[in-house]
Amino acid sequence: MKAFLCFGLIGLVLSQVSIPIFSIYDTPDAAYAHFKRLQVRERLVKNSNVPLTNYLDAQYYGPVQIGTPPQNFLLTFDTGSSDIWVPSSSCYSTTCHLHNQYNHSKSTTYVASGKKVAFDYGQGEVSGFLSMDTLTWGGYTIPNVTFGEITYMPGSEWGSDKNDGLLGMAWPSLACAECTLGFSKLFATGALGTNNTFAFYLTSGDLQTGSVLTLGGYDPTLSKNDWTWHNLLSQTYWLISLDYITVGTTKIAVSGMQGILDTGTTLLVGDQTVVNQILAKIPTVKENCSNVSKLPNVTVTIDGTNFLLTPQNYVWKVTSEGQTQCINGWQAEDFSGTPLANTIILGDLFISTYYTQFDMGNKRLGFATAV
Repeated sequence: MKAFLCFGLIGLVLSQVSIPIFSIYDTPDAAYAHFKRLQVRERLVKNSNVPLTNYLDAQYYGPVQIGTPPQNFLLTFDTGSSDIWVPSSSCYSTTCHLHNQYNHSKSTTYVASGKKVAFDYGQGEVSGFLSMDTLTWGGYTIPNVTFGEITYMPGSEWGSDKNDGLLGMAWPSLACAECTLGFSKLFATGALGTNNTFAFYLTSGDLQTGSVLTLGGYDPTLSKNDWTWHNLLSQTYWLISLDYITVGTTKIAVSGMQGILDTGTTLLVGDQTVVNQILAKIPTVKENCSNVSKLPNVTVTIDGTNFLLTPQNYVWKVTSEGQTQCINGWQAEDFSGTPLANTIILGDLFISTYYTQFDMGNKRLGFATAV
């Protein structure tokens, strides 16, 4: 069969659910390995709180169930892609056996598709076939969700990850031809009422609790000030226009500069035409973190509103074998000749500083300073 190749770059009302999410590394060696191999991927709820696990400020994931009776998974909630996938019990890659695996033969609501599918990220490609089943997320049951059952999952790329798979939360245009978007499908059930939004609050620090994904609204106790709203440039990525960036007192303005809000990217990764200018104004970050407090502030201006990033916000810290190492979170990539030209991916370092609402109903993004 033809393969579908897909590239991905506590509520106030009863309909809101918050889900805790988490970000952890189980060993210092795993943390350091991820630190060294980190790369930008190549990707062009009535209120419910979902707890998130913080995986060294590098992956944020939370609980999802698939099938009847439900089979448990920990999925990365990724606003930079639009597909859902989990390892299959028929996976032949050793890496799959390090994760929870979906067994469709044990689900009474499983519907076969069998069409081949592949998802490509900077971290590596995974592939398998499509299936349909019931998905439970934030306490809500969503029937007939089409997702990828992964049978190929390279160990060198995915072996150390603590999440089992991925749940994409970008726009339908980025999803594979027959895949289902979890949030859009949840909203269509009517369970969230009329609030077609979700919000990410990300904590900093490995093993830090408190990160949360809210479906169908936001938690006002997690923000310090009023929200500012910014219209999207397209319904693909969560893409907005950037006015300019200021490093210390130096303003950097590039025509057509854009920003993508992506929970699946850890750092602040952008086209070298922009980011090299930023890096030129920031002294080299010492690995022992001794000069972090002396680095300049960086301000991202969006629709006339300034969003301050102190060096404590944009320097990524990794602790391994009792030693903390620092890396400059601003990373340059060559996006020339691609749709990401003049684009900066505002990853978790930005979102952990600014509580972010993703408003599908009004096609906009909202920011408030996180508590």
